[in-house]
Amino acid sequence: MDTEAPVERLPARAAWEETGTVVVPGVLEPDRFKALVEEAHGRLDLVTPHVHEHTAAHRDGSFASPVHCGFIPPGPVLEALAYDKTLLMTLREATGIPRLIPRGGAVVLYKEGDFQGLHTDSVKSTVTVAFALTEDLPPMGWAPELMGAFPDRLGEVVTEHGIFPEGEGYTSLSHPYGDGSVRAFAGYHVPHWRRALTLPMGMLVTMSFMDL
Repeated sequence: MDTEAPVERLPARAAWEETGTVVVPGVLEPDRFKALVEEAHGRLDLVTPHVHEHTAAHRDGSFASPVHCGFIPPGPVLEALAYDKTLLMTLREATGIPRLIPRGGAVVLYKEGDFQGLHTDSVKSTVTVAFALTEDLPPMGWAPELMGAFPDRLGEVVTEHGIFPEGEGYTSLSHPYGDGSVRAFAGYHVPHWRRALTLPMGMLVTMSFMDL
């Protein structure tokens, strides 16, 4: 896999327009981050498995390939962050999308061996916002050259390169951990994936924002 895309060196709005992703600093206070970590660990018994073995195009235009992970439903701390007005205004400014509205969030739980094959998020995720709740979570795969590709084209990629594509045009994106920043990316428009986790456990907050 290529080295990680140097998107952070671009101004925020230019980075979004050119690459479909931007790191937004200074939006997550240390106490709030700590509370999110504690809340997620306290809700591990509520995890819902997210497992399927098929490759398919969905009616909303999104695309899926095999996945094995889990989702922890949001508690009050994450709910408050997902609908935080200050975060929303910051994201609108950083992405240049003035009509974003929040659609909620969850914690993705990866156990050792869990993965997500190449996919795009729901149409409700014009902007997906994510950050790690566990240290050393490996980066996800990222294919900006396939931005806006039709599901048929993504099906061809899976057939030719598998659900974890490598080579020219495929790169990776890391997720912030505990530094007050979050990563915003065009989850519906840019295909991404996560290789099988080699750590005992990883947790990632994910929140969706839709362009009206």
